[in-house]
Amino acid sequence: MHEPCAQIRSLAIHYATVRHPGAETRRYEILAQALASQVCPRGPHGHLDADPLVQHTLLWLWVLSGGPAPPEAPPEDPEETVLIPVPGGDSVAFTKASLDLLEAFLFSGEIAAQQVASHFLQEHRDELAHHALELVAMLSREQTAQAVDEDVVCSVCGADELEFWYSGQTWGEILCEPCYEARVRAGQARVPKP
Repeated sequence: MHEPCAQIRSLAIHYATVRHPGAETRRYEILAQALASQVCPRGPHGHLDADPLVQHTLLWLWVLSGGPAPPEAPPEDPEETVLIPVPGGDSVAFTKASLDLLEAFLFSGEIAAQQVASHFLQEHRDELAHHALELVAMLSREQTAQAVDEDVVCSVCGADELEFWYSGQTWGEILCEPCYEARVRAGQARVPKP
């Protein structure tokens, strides 16, 4: 490990222990791993344990950023840095939201992470923020389905074990993607008001 990553890890552990003194030590280490992995010029993999909680933590960061980054075009000038687009376009605000998200997920849980992500993304109206909100909704639905330990079944066609579905508060049904798309094409995505 080189000096910048060691500094980030030390700062992250100090930050977490001060803010969450009674938390499990593993959570401090996961926060430190996640933060060091994001700033390491040599790539993230040297900092990450193959722990499911580490992977899930990184999944939340990936979701907040709107999914995979576009392929980087090498800069013409080697001294020039390539900025990766972030929801809202403000990298400082995004970095703060990322730290808030990590802290919420690791020390308060999935619902807190969802609230932090949704709040940050709803403040922005760009396409990347919209896409990230959709990813937050999908991840939240997946967690809800796992929490209740039930198969999610389409109300129209009966398809089961859905990993992605639409649950309409306006029509009160769970629909698989093909059934939802058919309903949209038919102009029936929303139940008409009485």
